[in-house]
Amino acid sequence: VKRVAASCVWLASKLEESPRKGRHVIMVFHRMECRRENLPIEHLDHFSKKYTDLKNDLNRTERHLLKEMGFICHVEHPHKFISNYLATLETPELRQEAWNLANDSLRTTLCVRFKSEVVACGVVYAAARRFQVPLPENPPWWKAFDADKSGIDEVCRVLAHLYRLPKAQYIAVCK
Repeated sequence: VKRVAASCVWLASKLEESPRKGRHVIMVFHRMECRRENLPIEHLDHFSKKYTDLKNDLNRTERHLLKEMGFICHVEHPHKFISNYLATLETPELRQEAWNLANDSLRTTLCVRFKSEVVACGVVYAAARRFQVPLPENPPWWKAFDADKSGIDEVCRVLAHLYRLPKAQYIAVCK
C-alpha cells in the first residue's frame, strides 16, 4: 500500500503542473513512515541500499500502475470548455459560479465517469439553476456541446450530494 501510494503521488505530480522528482517523493514517504511508526526521523542517504531499494520500488510500481491503466493517464478538465460554452450561450454572468462548481467537481469521481464536455455542461446547468438564468430548451442547448441530459442530471446530483456532506474535520494522525 505504501509503495502504491507513493507511486500514485509521483505519477499524479507528473501529469499536472507541478512535477516532483522521485527523490522528493521517496523522502516525504520515508519521513511519513518514520512518524507513523514512532521512529526517529533519520536522513535517508541517496547512496544507501535502502534508498536504492525504495527508488527501484517506486519505478517498478509506477510501471505497474501505467500498465494497469493501459498507459492512458490524461484527464481533460472541464474548465477549458466552460468559457466557450458560456460565450456561446451568451451568459457570461455564470462564469465564476460555473468555475467554482468545476473546481468542486474535482473532489468527486465525475472527471473519470464522464467526458469533460458533459461535466462542463453539468456545471453550467447547475450555475444557471442557482442564479435562475434560463438556457435555451428548443433545441436543447446541451446537444450543441456533445452532452446528454442524463449525464448533466447526474453531474448536478453528484454536486448536490457533495454540498450536503458535513464540513471536513481535521483528524490528527500522529500522536
